[in-house]
Amino acid sequence: MGLENIFFAVVLWVVITVLLFFWATPFYTQTESESTSIPATPSVPTTDPVELEQLRQEIARLQEQLAAGKAQAEGDLKADTFETLQTLLVNYPSARRMADSNPNMPARNLSALFVPLENLLENWGYEPIGQVWEQVTYDPQIHQADEEDITEGENVYVRFIGYRDGDAILAPAKVSRTLPPGA
Repeated sequence: MGLENIFFAVVLWVVITVLLFFWATPFYTQTESESTSIPATPSVPTTDPVELEQLRQEIARLQEQLAAGKAQAEGDLKADTFETLQTLLVNYPSARRMADSNPNMPARNLSALFVPLENLLENWGYEPIGQVWEQVTYDPQIHQADEEDITEGENVYVRFIGYRDGDAILAPAKVSRTLPPGA
């Protein structure tokens, strides 16, 4: 679906470019004396005002579609990438915390390698839900409990962080009544 949107955006861009080229051609063919004054309305190869207005409306419509297509393509790319990386993104902060708390763990030196991943999420505006091993009150809107009998408002620990994009929950934080062994 993402490639179709990109293809649509490229086609729209080409159409708008061609329309603008033919619309702007009279500006480039002016003599020096004509170029000193800018006409109030651009000259177009047509003299029919109705056709001219239709062309302007079509250009505006295509520009809006192109902008919407670009925004949709960017959103789809972000969503697809997040879906692909979700397991890593959810598990990595917990693994990093465990590695940082145990200096003998060989993975401790690998933590710095994931800073670009954190920067990517920040650039996208994705916010983490909770911090690893943080005690919070259970909210079923943003948390996923590891036991069915955990009730709203109960104190729990974040075992795996979640992510949100504004009001949309991309992945709920996984919570538990207890911390993992060795925490």
